[in-house]
Amino acid sequence: MANLANAAQHLITHGGDNLFNMDSHEKRLESIAQPTLPLSEEKEMLHQLSEFELGKFILNNKGLNGYWTAYLILHGPKQNDVSPLEHWLLHDAPGVKATRERFHIFKEQLQNRIQPEMILASIPCGLMDDLLSLDYASASGVHLVGIDLDQESLDLAEKNAQTTQCAHISFLKKSAWDLGVTHTFDLITSNGLNIYEPDDEKVIALYKEFYKALTLNGTLITSFLTTPPMLDTNSPWKILDPAALQKQKALFNDVIGVTFQCFRTEAQTRSQLKAAGFSAIDIIYDTQGMFPTVIAKQ
Repeated sequence: MANLANAAQHLITHGGDNLFNMDSHEKRLESIAQPTLPLSEEKEMLHQLSEFELGKFILNNKGLNGYWTAYLILHGPKQNDVSPLEHWLLHDAPGVKATRERFHIFKEQLQNRIQPEMILASIPCGLMDDLLSLDYASASGVHLVGIDLDQESLDLAEKNAQTTQCAHISFLKKSAWDLGVTHTFDLITSNGLNIYEPDDEKVIALYKEFYKALTLNGTLITSFLTTPPMLDTNSPWKILDPAALQKQKALFNDVIGVTFQCFRTEAQTRSQLKAAGFSAIDIIYDTQGMFPTVIAKQ
């Protein structure tokens, strides 16, 4: 466990160079042997991405931080003055739609489980919208804990927490693989880390750390990315717009080269959670079958 924990003491979701370099992005794109779309179209997508802040951030980092995750799920869709590609990304990209639906499934499942005096943790918390957007009116004495390795996300989450009705909120800068707590949280909500981590053993180690941090009969609410049809003939994906799926593949795989595409089957996820100690596991699929929610109990 110690070696795995030490290996996770860095940000795996983002951390690129803030200086944008179009030449390097174009050269990487030109090196792809078989692009999903014609190279001229993918180069045009690259240039369009460089025209808005979300696009530049994800190009440089190959992933999202807490701020841009919140923008993608909650705030971006409310913006009217955006470029055509940003509008498509926010409203039509199948993966983003699944992410937004996953957020609302999480919210419903969390709300149904809140009880007075509970200690709830969000790991990694990002801006902590998963817990801060809940209604605590009938759950007195609830304590929220946000844990993240990204100081910027923690700072923004603390500002975000000023608007909530829950009075007991604390934040910790820690790696999810090395929480240093035992039997502390009644419920842990965690989204995102496993989709950036290709090593199955490290994912199991992550789930073991969550299991150890939960109280007896505690609950973990997490998620995973299912395998796409191009990799699995038994893929559960239900995409109504094949053209949108192809455009997303060109954008995410070719143009950006994202790192958040560690796909796993339901069977793999169940096996990993059971290896970590969880025994009761329920899976709730989103409409497209891409980003299921997992309810795991001890």
